[in-house]
Amino acid sequence: MDLKDSEATLLFLFMACSYALNYPILKIAFTMEPPLVVLFYRILFALVSSFPFLVFKLKEFPVRHGDNVVVLLVSMLNIVGFMGLWFIGESMVSASLSSILVYTYPLFNVLLSVIFIREKPGKGTIAGMIIGFIGVIMVASANVYLNGYLGVVLLIVSALSWAAGTAVFKKKTAHIDVRTINVLQYAYSLPVILVLTYVVGGSPFSGLTPEFIGVGLYLGLVGTYVPYLIYLILFRNYSISKISPYFFIIPAISVVFSSILLGERISLLTASGFAVISFGVFLSNR
Repeated sequence: MDLKDSEATLLFLFMACSYALNYPILKIAFTMEPPLVVLFYRILFALVSSFPFLVFKLKEFPVRHGDNVVVLLVSMLNIVGFMGLWFIGESMVSASLSSILVYTYPLFNVLLSVIFIREKPGKGTIAGMIIGFIGVIMVASANVYLNGYLGVVLLIVSALSWAAGTAVFKKKTAHIDVRTINVLQYAYSLPVILVLTYVVGGSPFSGLTPEFIGVGLYLGLVGTYVPYLIYLILFRNYSISKISPYFFIIPAISVVFSSILLGERISLLTASGFAVISFGVFLSNR
């Protein structure tokens, strides 16, 4: 799917707002169910949202064993590893801090793209990444509500897992339709998440409320299926080093959403960090 830059910009903005809103919405969901139960229903409803594609595009699914192994690996990194660690980590820290730590992802992304894909980011991209990360640190320093270090470590490792999944996707799946990958990563990861849910002592099939089902439907469709498809389309059309700096916008938006929905504060330092992040994004595209 070829994109014009204007189309890519609109898609990115929708994806960014959807991803940013996920962090405070998750905090609300965690008051109803444990993290892995929330993840199970997020992926279940994302898979259900893909049923029209399953019905009409089944013939386009990969038939080669090697292709399915690659998509399985992507699903383990992008869904089980990334989202599993993110959900558990966010249950230990604030939504604002969670979004900031997860979006160290662009740094890992560019690093892995250089190592494994041999991409060569320009000087502007490198400078923009550094400045963007300084902005993230500024925002983090204004929003640190830590309850120990475990949550921080889990969130950073989740970002690394997501970046590794992106590198595999970019290098190994160019011949597979991105819509197929988006569907299969949910289908392949769901049984693993179900097993992990029982391992940690949870049950996804008891005590559910209509409110939680509504939150799960939102997370599955608006918070996962649609934005993840956009994410895959963008990375199919652009290099990792080209897109990654823009992801620093997402924690900035998420801090605003967390302030509105959860009452998490926004300070002058946070606002200053937004400005630095914006300049880093601008510089990365020079």
